[in-house]
Amino acid sequence: MDILYLLGLVATAAFAASGILAAMGTRIDLFGAVVVAIVTALGGGTLRDLMLDTSVFWLHDPAFMTCATLTGVLAFLGRAHLDAHGNLLAYLDAMGVALFASGAFIKSSELGLPPAHALAMGVITGIGGGLLRDTLTGRETLLVSPELYATPIIIGLLLQALTTQFLGLSPDLGYAVGAATIVLIRMLAIHYHWRMPDALINRPR
Repeated sequence: MDILYLLGLVATAAFAASGILAAMGTRIDLFGAVVVAIVTALGGGTLRDLMLDTSVFWLHDPAFMTCATLTGVLAFLGRAHLDAHGNLLAYLDAMGVALFASGAFIKSSELGLPPAHALAMGVITGIGGGLLRDTLTGRETLLVSPELYATPIIIGLLLQALTTQFLGLSPDLGYAVGAATIVLIRMLAIHYHWRMPDALINRPR
């Protein structure tokens, strides 16, 4: 079992747990919460595979559905402990986004997409599950908040593209560079409340 596959399962679990945490502000039962967890965990990758016109990853590998379901059930049952940690949702989201976005870049590149298209596919995949989660739970999505959300993804994937496409780094090492960069910047942004400069933030009238 290779490391990229294992990290894909880690990303699935992280996103599933974030789906449960996002649902805690609603009156939702166990089964509804698990549905949110599954959609969050598998949504971005499903969108990626449909756009790439390739087989949807969880349909031919039950491990991903199993991982999302079990994580959802366990997170719901332990929600009182999870919900006590204020930024846990954001940190889990950061991990899931980083691993899925960087993995999507590799998959897109292997299918022959140029770096710019692979980068766009990584961004779409990374934010897809979170957008579905926030829509289902009625939360304001991080994408339209002043937090640094899309920016770390773009920076990480640019570094991944640079190191693999132009510096000759192996896909696995490029994945590590991209994912680590996204996680690091996103977590620093959460901890220190980094925002874009006011001139680059839209202020609705």
